[in-house]
Amino acid sequence: MNGKAFFYIYLRPVGRSEQNGRAHEYRRSMLRWMVVSLAMASACCTAAQNTSLKGMVRDSLSGEPLIGVNVTHAPGKGAATDVQGAYAMDLPMGTYTITFSFVGYSTLTRVVTMTEGSSLTLDVRMSPSAQQLDMVVISAGRFEQRVGEVTQSLSVLRPELIRNKNIVTLSDALDQVPGVVIVDEEPQIRAGSGFSYGAGSRVQVLVDGVPILSGDIGRPNWTFLPIENLEQVEVIKGASSVLYGSAALSGVINVRTAYPRDKPATRATVFAGMYDSPANPAARWWGDNSPLLGGANFSHAQQFGKFDLVLGGNAFGDNGYIGPEPIAADTIAVDTLRTGTGGYENRIRFNIGTRWRNGKVKGLSYGINANAMKSRSTSVFIWNDIEDGLYRPKPGTVTRTRGTQYYIDPFVDYLSKAGTRHSVRGRLHRQVFDNNNGQGNSNTTLHGEYQVQQKLNLFGETMLTAGVVWRKVSSEAELYAGGDNGDGLNEATNTAGYLQVDKKLFEKLALSAGVRYERFLVNEDEASQPVFRTGATYQVMKATYLRASYGQGFRFPTIGERFISTSVGALKVFPNPTLAPEQSWNVEGGIKQGFKIGNFMGYVDAVVFQQDFENYVEFTFGQWGPISAGTNSLGFKSVNTGGARVTGYELELTGKGRIGAVEIATLMGFTNTLPISTTPHQQYANSSTGSYFAPATYANTSYDTTGNVLKFRIRQLFRADVQVDYKRIFVGGSVRYNSHVRNIDVAFVSLDDLSGILDTGVRKWMESHTTGDVIVDGRVGLELTDQLRAALIVNNIGNRSYAMRPLAIEAPRSMQVQLSMNL
Repeated sequence: MNGKAFFYIYLRPVGRSEQNGRAHEYRRSMLRWMVVSLAMASACCTAAQNTSLKGMVRDSLSGEPLIGVNVTHAPGKGAATDVQGAYAMDLPMGTYTITFSFVGYSTLTRVVTMTEGSSLTLDVRMSPSAQQLDMVVISAGRFEQRVGEVTQSLSVLRPELIRNKNIVTLSDALDQVPGVVIVDEEPQIRAGSGFSYGAGSRVQVLVDGVPILSGDIGRPNWTFLPIENLEQVEVIKGASSVLYGSAALSGVINVRTAYPRDKPATRATVFAGMYDSPANPAARWWGDNSPLLGGANFSHAQQFGKFDLVLGGNAFGDNGYIGPEPIAADTIAVDTLRTGTGGYENRIRFNIGTRWRNGKVKGLSYGINANAMKSRSTSVFIWNDIEDGLYRPKPGTVTRTRGTQYYIDPFVDYLSKAGTRHSVRGRLHRQVFDNNNGQGNSNTTLHGEYQVQQKLNLFGETMLTAGVVWRKVSSEAELYAGGDNGDGLNEATNTAGYLQVDKKLFEKLALSAGVRYERFLVNEDEASQPVFRTGATYQVMKATYLRASYGQGFRFPTIGERFISTSVGALKVFPNPTLAPEQSWNVEGGIKQGFKIGNFMGYVDAVVFQQDFENYVEFTFGQWGPISAGTNSLGFKSVNTGGARVTGYELELTGKGRIGAVEIATLMGFTNTLPISTTPHQQYANSSTGSYFAPATYANTSYDTTGNVLKFRIRQLFRADVQVDYKRIFVGGSVRYNSHVRNIDVAFVSLDDLSGILDTGVRKWMESHTTGDVIVDGRVGLELTDQLRAALIVNNIGNRSYAMRPLAIEAPRSMQVQLSMNL
């Protein structure tokens, strides 16, 4: 009807009285009809003037559809792309600036003019942002965020660094992250942990968002983690128990694997190397043949229509720089330095990742990921001495292990038309370790999690995240036979529910708050507690972000901490079935400043922090066994030691880009901490009845009580890695500074003084090593072709003899050659 409305009136003759009676009603009826007709005409005209805008948004490099791109024609008005990358909106006639914005991509604008009755298709391709503040991270809020908007301290480790340094275990890569140090395979973030014999990590370790810590003892197995096809590693610093549970007392390490792009990608690497002689010639235990190491790894990623496939594998052999136990000369063993079982490692690992993107149900994807490893290795607890036995173990302190590990991870993801994201994650994790010395153990962990997320526009962008978690561990181990039944059979169950709200206000202020309620049941002991967190980030200027956060933590002791019962050489490790949970709270404030120098872009992050602990668990020496057992009554046990506090500050710089023809990438930072006991004279444990040991306190169990600094802490850390690429040549270097551990258990020193019991030379080591260690690594490489690259890597160039934990020496200088291929 061309936007026009018509109405008809039928009139008939009537008498005067009837006419007078109906005149008023007639006029009212006429008015009603006119109003309705005019409204209909207006609506029809408006509909005729509306226009339609639609299109697709894809990644400029891979061509993949981008889901959730905000497409706006005015502030807060527009649409978002669906699971196919499509969008559509109706607009009145006129000229509009259409803005396309998405996390991790450069914002794109297009000007369109909409004419009467027109329908316009506008397809665009968005380019990944080169600015480091736009780097996409997931771990902080469990949804995609720009790193500049995260309310907690977070560092990102890119896969290029791992490949360039030929790193084959993630622990070596984490040594380059500011504020992080690995001691006895235990991750420490900002001095939040000390020496614990590998039990009870205060840092949660994840693979694709699912916990990977061993179910029985709560420790990571770094060589088991799949790093061949890595997207990136995200490290959250500070209490993160709301989203990630008990073990996230001091932070989270999330290993994110990558999915295939539109083009198949294959990468393979082979390498070989050797250890150089130690700085102290007397400590060289091998003859003319230096210990060798070598291996190979590969990955392949490809899309087959709607099916994604990732394959990866790793084989590694290391003869080890730790020699065999010294054997006293006799008529058979004349050579006391003869070789035998020392520190070595051999392993092979294979992983697979799959994902099917359902073609019939939009937004639905599902798949199974799996990883398996067989290994043979040894671990060494204490060096023999600090002279010719520095790289040899104290007799009886070598544990030989044959290991089998695997996990199977089914998952389902669904993004509804309403924008609700549902996620189901499962994991079956099995570990079997055949150890000598009566330390065999095995465990099975079942993990399930359902999470739902909804993005809303409630006076600004709002993200709601909620989930429930169920986890069960069944452990069978002669190593953990310290419970009441003594059969080594233990079970642990963990259930939890969480809710987090992330909200943006006024385009500059980002707020975050969450709560989690967690329940633990270990055998028949039960504990539960809620934890809370909150944080805020404010964008002061275009590249300046202020932030503050507060978080609580709650950690229930592991099966291993409570029930371990074993011996390492002359030392015993005792169980503590009554070990109580520990709690903490963390507060920090920081500023993140982006910068640009030509085409080199990055950011500087400065933060101050404090974390307080209650019922702090420490691995403590004492006379825990019966007096009649003599020296066998001495050893270590995990006990609650009262209160502790860590304060400090951290500076971090991350950058990447080009200066002229040179491409530069860097990650560096300095961390200063003051970890102290807040209850240095509290009597937290009693030795056995009749013992000559006084009730244990921080003061009487510490070697150096100056400032009440906690035991086995590295207070200052400096980390720096820089790589420079010019045409086909690259040169890179890493620098690590670790201040010396100033305080250890006084028992180690006392036993060293008593000749013949545990003489290790640790007193002399502590007295002579007071200034810290600087470790420098270097690498240089050449691209032989577009697909083939060769490199030389030298670690510990200065051949420094150093220890992260006194009594355990680190590797001397090593040299490797690497050949890698990319197809």
